[in-house]
Amino acid sequence: MKHLLLILCCAVVVCSCKNSPLHDVPLEKMPPQETFKDSLRVDMLVNELYPMLNAGVSYNRLNGSAGGAVFECVSDLAVYTPFGGSTNVNNFITGGLNAASNSGDARWAELYQWIRKANVVLKYIDFSVMSEARKQQKIAEAKFLKAYFHYELFRRHGSIPIMDDLLDLEGDIHVPRASFEEMIDYMVRLIDEAAEILPVRYPSNDYGRMTKGSAYGLKSRILLVAASPLHNENPMPGSIKETSYPEPDKERWKKAADAALQCIELKNSDGSPAHELYPSFERTFFTRIDNWEGLIMKQNSMNNSVEKADGPVGFQNARGNTNATQELVDMFEMKATGKLPGEEGSGYDPQNPYAGRCNRFYATIFYNGSSIWGREIETFVGGADYPASPGVKGCNTGYVMRKHIDPTTSIVSPEKTTFHDWPVLRFAEVLLNYAEAMNEYLGLNEDDIVTDEKIYEYVNKVRQRAGLPNVDNLTKAQMRTLVQRERTVELAFEDQRYHDLRRWRLAEVALNRPVHGAEIIKVGSDYTYNFDKEIENRVFPMRHYFYPIPQTELDKNMALVKNPGW
Repeated sequence: MKHLLLILCCAVVVCSCKNSPLHDVPLEKMPPQETFKDSLRVDMLVNELYPMLNAGVSYNRLNGSAGGAVFECVSDLAVYTPFGGSTNVNNFITGGLNAASNSGDARWAELYQWIRKANVVLKYIDFSVMSEARKQQKIAEAKFLKAYFHYELFRRHGSIPIMDDLLDLEGDIHVPRASFEEMIDYMVRLIDEAAEILPVRYPSNDYGRMTKGSAYGLKSRILLVAASPLHNENPMPGSIKETSYPEPDKERWKKAADAALQCIELKNSDGSPAHELYPSFERTFFTRIDNWEGLIMKQNSMNNSVEKADGPVGFQNARGNTNATQELVDMFEMKATGKLPGEEGSGYDPQNPYAGRCNRFYATIFYNGSSIWGREIETFVGGADYPASPGVKGCNTGYVMRKHIDPTTSIVSPEKTTFHDWPVLRFAEVLLNYAEAMNEYLGLNEDDIVTDEKIYEYVNKVRQRAGLPNVDNLTKAQMRTLVQRERTVELAFEDQRYHDLRRWRLAEVALNRPVHGAEIIKVGSDYTYNFDKEIENRVFPMRHYFYPIPQTELDKNMALVKNPGW
């Protein structure tokens, strides 16, 4: 059905059916004259870069897909069940990361392998006899994906050794890390070069390929990270030139805002917006046709694996791996008033605590009394989705992740599947990128009123889809708080929260305390709620602001400098 997926499948068939020994060798290791004279093989080489979008982004990736944890379980938004059941989660939340063991999120060697694959394409594509336009298209895709692979390492470790060409393994392999500024400039340059060539939109049968919007969106994220306190105005103690700029500069916020604006204002050939929010927040994650919100999507075949891994445990074949926290639930505003439950005049009823929340709440959280697959969810003590005994699967917080779980699927015979394309980058994030960056750039005191109309326009676009009232007349400090909360609830369970807290320099607070849940007691047909139930303590040492460079890499490359605290 989808051209990209079909090409990848055909590549396997072509390679397996040939008798030549050349076809037992990875394409990027074949003689370039042999590989690149065949345009189909060039297509295959570029297409083979796309699956690596799962490097650090996908569902239930800590500990594997079946019993695995979503990465949000290392943040304050979720816990893995049963407690202590994931070594990789424990390494994060107990301060146990170290350079000698795999954190479950380390991708150093893996990503450099794929950077090398991209470099093979870029070095030898001139051997190809394909048309110049098609060649430039492949170059642009390879450059973009190479920048993305560098970014995935950068978001974990800070700057890394830049691999802009094939490394001669018989030469000097002791390559130092770039400075932080060099790292940012390099990724942005690659993205800008790719954006010049990439189309605004492909035909629908090429869904999933990188576009101009993909490039501008990723550029906005990279520059937003670069401008953020951890790397710019408030680096952690002991920072080095590989983890932050030597001096703060407010103009970095403006660069991030301008990059976001490039994506937001991008137009199709007919003048219509290239990207916009999909009308239904819930269906955004299961819809491909006429859904222009996804800027970078990790494609998956139709399946029901997320439903099985994370559906409430009381259903047959469901494992209930991911419990949402009270901290996350408390961030969802009341739909009618736009106020948080604890605020005066919000309309919140503590005896009916889940009524009247914004649209995103109902698409993100399974709570006691919500329903799916023909019955109500029971997370009260002793309910069908509550753990039968300590140390077993079940809902310990009162809440289960609903986002990414499609109610039209079935996990029992006859099973039904859905698209599960992982949202690496969505247009909603870019709207919030602009708001955050421009709010920080404006020369305002904390109590001054924000007057940039675009900030309000873009924040309100995101809020309107959630059914929330518009905001206006906010101070700079109020806008910062609002945007941070909007990012959290909009992008919950999309692998953003942990890294946002790091770049904001808030992880040492938010991730250094217990997370909570609701203890719900059923008495007859009534319920009582305790929203202060301590679920799991969290520890965040300062050194966790950057992942350790793997010891195996330090042993191989003597020019590498360790991150602060490691």
